[in-house]
Amino acid sequence: MTPPRCLILLALVGGLALVSSPSAAEQEPHAGDQVADFAFTDFAGNKHHLSDFAGQYVLLDFWANWCQPCLNEVPDLKQAVERFRSRSLMIIGMNSDKNLEKAQRLVQEKSFSWLQSSSPSTNQVIHHVLKIKWYPTLILLGPQGKILAVSSGEKPPLYGASLLKTLEQMLPPGPH
Repeated sequence: MTPPRCLILLALVGGLALVSSPSAAEQEPHAGDQVADFAFTDFAGNKHHLSDFAGQYVLLDFWANWCQPCLNEVPDLKQAVERFRSRSLMIIGMNSDKNLEKAQRLVQEKSFSWLQSSSPSTNQVIHHVLKIKWYPTLILLGPQGKILAVSSGEKPPLYGASLLKTLEQMLPPGPH
């Protein structure tokens, strides 16, 4: 009797996971990690560096237009921008779409009001700097560039209503 195909596939996948555990250099980012400075180009073609935002809290939002869970986060990101801008929060969308025009149209249609990094500059960050493996991924950086929180694959603390609660707890009080 032959085993069902799904069991064979699971056994193969499980075996690969056991054989190829990621080295420290390949691991995804974690809270407490320091993020090295990197350069990126925005949708208008302007060059930026992460260090341009030193002293601010930076929320990196890794997304693509084909990722519905990424797009589901837009309303909460809009609330975060409005509610926490005065508390030194900067959001940078790290878009990885190959078609810039399509991504620009989506940003305009959905009224994203935060800075957007375009491919291929985002791809350099995804693959070589931060080793992002899931969409969506959100990374909150403190004023010195240290990671305060990470959410990938739709897990708290930076998704949905958890985003606003986490920002409320981690950012300094706003002006009164």
